[in-house]
Amino acid sequence: MLFNLNLILTYLSPAISFLLIAGLLLSQIFKKRLPSLKTLNILIKIFISFLIIFAIFLSVLNYFAWKQNDVSKNLLPPFASITYILHYSWQHYLFEPIVTILFALIIFKIIALLNKKFNNTFFYNEEPYLAALGILATGWPNCLIFLCLVLFLGVLIHFLFRFKDFACLLKRSYRSIFSSFIQGEARDIFFRNHPQPSGHGVAEGDERGEDLRERACRASERVEENISRASFRLSLLYFWLPCALLVLLLSGIISKYLIINQFII
Repeated sequence: MLFNLNLILTYLSPAISFLLIAGLLLSQIFKKRLPSLKTLNILIKIFISFLIIFAIFLSVLNYFAWKQNDVSKNLLPPFASITYILHYSWQHYLFEPIVTILFALIIFKIIALLNKKFNNTFFYNEEPYLAALGILATGWPNCLIFLCLVLFLGVLIHFLFRFKDFACLLKRSYRSIFSSFIQGEARDIFFRNHPQPSGHGVAEGDERGEDLRERACRASERVEENISRASFRLSLLYFWLPCALLVLLLSGIISKYLIINQFII
């Protein structure tokens, strides 16, 4: 009985989490869209209910497993106080799911509040739900790795794209400024080598030079304006589900080799 209990604890919950996240990811890839906010909200409620019911189910199984054993049954009523089995069930089966649920709700609220405060600048409407589902699926403490991985990949990819766009913008803008200077220099050389009969060549050249400098200043101002107006959006929409799936696949390695196991309850 204890062996079967350990198998259920080890494989059932991660398998359901994996199927849920994989299904959402496939929907995002092939249908080019995620379920509606209402559907995501229902999935979160179902997942929370599953975690609580599953924890209670394991507690009940553990009670009957102890009752069938000649040694462990002495830890149950009427041989011992019921508080011992309740404390054991709380510590081993109930506490971790509750911490995971509370942490998922906190992250959901934080993302939703940030989204509301900054007028949906940083997150899409689906992202609080995806973050909460990812936390519920990966569980405590692997959800900490999940969040760090999402933020790291999001910032890294965003930085690479922004750097590329910024470099292309500078290249095009300053090429235009340099071209204007070259054209102006060519005109100045032409006027110096071909004086005008009217005697106004120098004056005309000075006017053209002044016009060139003004155009260059305006071009430089446009460069700064374009840079300052460049939109900034750190979207993590396409990172939540793949990162959750990756953490689920590597959960054994993460718990065994990374320092994250110090947070295990």
